[in-house]
Amino acid sequence: MFEQRTLIYSYIQRYLALFVGLGQRLRRTPLHAWPTLEFAVREATALYVVTFLISASLGVIRQILLNARFGLGPEAAAYYAAFRLPETVAMLVAGGALTNALIPVLLRVANRDNEQSALRLVNATLTMMLAFIAPLALVAALVAPLFVRTLLAPGFDAPTQALTVSLSRLMLMEVLLVVAEAALAAILISRNQVLLPALAIAARNVTLIGGVLLAILIPEVGIYGPTIGALIDALIQLGLLVPGLRQRGYRPAVVWEPNNIDVHTVGRLMVPNALGAVSNYAGNIVDTAIASLTGIAAAIGALFNAWLLIGLPTRLLGVAVGQAALPHLALLGIRNDLAGFRRLILRTLVTASLLALLAAALLIALGRPLLMLLFQRGAFDAAAVALTYQVLVIYALGLPSYVATEVATRALVARYDTLTAMLANMLQLVIRIMLAMLLLERFGVAAVPMAHVLSAFGETVILLVVLWYKVRDPLRTP
Repeated sequence: MFEQRTLIYSYIQRYLALFVGLGQRLRRTPLHAWPTLEFAVREATALYVVTFLISASLGVIRQILLNARFGLGPEAAAYYAAFRLPETVAMLVAGGALTNALIPVLLRVANRDNEQSALRLVNATLTMMLAFIAPLALVAALVAPLFVRTLLAPGFDAPTQALTVSLSRLMLMEVLLVVAEAALAAILISRNQVLLPALAIAARNVTLIGGVLLAILIPEVGIYGPTIGALIDALIQLGLLVPGLRQRGYRPAVVWEPNNIDVHTVGRLMVPNALGAVSNYAGNIVDTAIASLTGIAAAIGALFNAWLLIGLPTRLLGVAVGQAALPHLALLGIRNDLAGFRRLILRTLVTASLLALLAAALLIALGRPLLMLLFQRGAFDAAAVALTYQVLVIYALGLPSYVATEVATRALVARYDTLTAMLANMLQLVIRIMLAMLLLERFGVAAVPMAHVLSAFGETVILLVVLWYKVRDPLRTP
């Protein structure tokens, strides 16, 4: 036990020194060179950690204001539920799915041909994506009433369902911006130029907070304030990438090349990745639907607030580490440097998992006072804190699994394998639904996080076993 604590402290000290070194490097670099500054894995991880912390801090401020203004009432339930439909559509073609699928292919095309060919690939891919997503978003808007009534929130009353539909349709407008950002961010991330994509992460919630403040100052605005704020947030995130893209020589253009083999490779990698992401978000929809069946309106908000706190260490230790390592892993894979690949992925998994254990222990020990400090004010009372903490403790038990899954999924992408993650995630979802329904009558809302933790552990085991076999043989690129 003493050795484990010493190892964890050693990792923490190492990363603190890395943050200091990163700051010194930025101070020595002229401001105009920042957008295309390249970072090693640890530097990129540190940068992602800082920006995720900024984003999370803004997210906490957002949530404090949301809770104070709307509590866990019907408007809040509609708002949280409404996020699920556009999130699912966005993840189908964008988010991590598109970015992660593009990165290894961009590196391969740049090494095989040249940089201009890689940039043309981005335009060709983005043209195909936007041609697909626009009608998909329209269809999603049309079926929103049926989707909300039958799948997303069958336990809501009619007015709350109607509000959920209205908010979902507004949020779908954000999807086109998310698609463009996902493709363009890959240009910079593939070359380890992660500063601007990281800053885009940090900018999340800025105008959303402004929308909540507007709803507080003008009550008639209601929950539409933060909804409109979220749309403006997406526009700002896209705009932040522009300086780096210009320095890289990127120019947007409509490139229709449906027979381009590299576009096909991106699609082949993206589709399982996207379906896995949709499966992941479908789990959130399932959680919302099952929680609504408890008849406790506060259950939806409790799950959302608990996952907000769990999401921070997941992003800091899983997404940040995995995303920072992905371009380096992809390059090692292209070179068939299996020994280097194994060393890097083992180091990342061990580091992230140990820190995830520490984070889980801290959340369990300090979760209740943290919830009271952050959220207990206005309409968010002591009963809301108690319910949220109950859910938080259970979610925290699965934190090492969530983190390891994020890292392992990106390592498999670097090996041109996105099918394994999709199948593992879908199996996890099936098990999660079955467990939640079995446990619901006995444990109530606690059944939702219990099913999540148990199914997530199984998913992690599958991914790690497959990854172990994937790093034994030379890569055969598509």
